[in-house]
Amino acid sequence: MRARSQSAAEKGEQSSRYNIAIVLTRTHRIVKEKDFNTVIGKGRFVTTPFFLLKYTHNNLAHSRYGFVVSKKVSKKATERNKAKRRLRAIVRTSPQITIKGYDVVFVVKKGIVTAQFNEIKSTTRDALEKALPSPRH
Repeated sequence: MRARSQSAAEKGEQSSRYNIAIVLTRTHRIVKEKDFNTVIGKGRFVTTPFFLLKYTHNNLAHSRYGFVVSKKVSKKATERNKAKRRLRAIVRTSPQITIKGYDVVFVVKKGIVTAQFNEIKSTTRDALEKALPSPRH
């Protein structure tokens, strides 16, 4: 049996993944097909090389986010999941997450599979700035 290394907590360090302001909990996710169809059918959009950002107002006290990655993007589930993980991580750390009253859906395109994380990050932040109002501090 292999000896385990000390965890970050034992070393007195904090893990960076717990330093985020908000996690995309169930209340911050779009989970029902009806809600996805409403945003995709009636929402406004911003187009980027990596995804189509669809958004619309909701009557809730918080914003919700959804991610759609079809098999047209990649036949490999690992690549589709990686694209969703990357977008979730970017959304979690963006200042637009604090804006209330929007449903936002990312419809991913093929280009995201080969893109670098920093490219996706800057494109996502730019698209969110175009789509949603500026957060008030």
